[in-house]
Amino acid sequence: MGNTKYNVLFMKDDDTVKRYRLSPLWLKMLFWFILLLALCAGAGAWSGYTFWNQNTMLKREKLELHKKLNDASVQLERLENVNKILDSYDPNELQSLLASVPVEEKKVESTGVKVDLTKLLFYKNLMRAGVENVKLRRSGGSLALSFDLNNLQTSSALSGEAKIELIKNSGSGVRIKSNPNDMSFHIQRFKVVRTRFGLPAGVNYDHLYGIRLMITTKQDELIFSEVYPLSRILN
Repeated sequence: MGNTKYNVLFMKDDDTVKRYRLSPLWLKMLFWFILLLALCAGAGAWSGYTFWNQNTMLKREKLELHKKLNDASVQLERLENVNKILDSYDPNELQSLLASVPVEEKKVESTGVKVDLTKLLFYKNLMRAGVENVKLRRSGGSLALSFDLNNLQTSSALSGEAKIELIKNSGSGVRIKSNPNDMSFHIQRFKVVRTRFGLPAGVNYDHLYGIRLMITTKQDELIFSEVYPLSRILN
């Protein structure tokens, strides 16, 4: 039994029969090798599925965190905008204004002037367009406005139009008909927007609080809106 061998025959139509003698030890090793190979393949498939599933969960968590970060950024910018607007008022006057009207009216009254805070503090930012370096300059009877417009999603071009609205001290707005060639855009990264316009009839410069910049897409979707007090942007 110690000399037992297995004969393996290879037969070919156009050749002689070839015989190989194999020890049972080699057959056992071949069996265990195939079994080990199968176990390794199964372990690899299980590990691959586990890592793929973990990667999918991490991507989902990343998207959720990114959304929360964008929401927090929007809220922060809104609070900063409210802070800028409140800083532009005299503190003593603001306290008297806030104390003079019931909250449900959403208006602040002072010596004959009503400020509609719902319009004055309106802010919107979908994180698709960014506005920076807003500057305003008086030139004779007209105003020269300039600002940097940035495409925050550089994976695709951004097309649309910038619009201007003058905000009075009462919180009401007056839309400006600016030059479409100055305000329309198609950008991959950024554009410096410059335009000049005159005050509409019946609008007194001394009664203006600030300027609202609005960025809309070609589909007329409002993706950005913010009010800039004149005290902060006037050169």
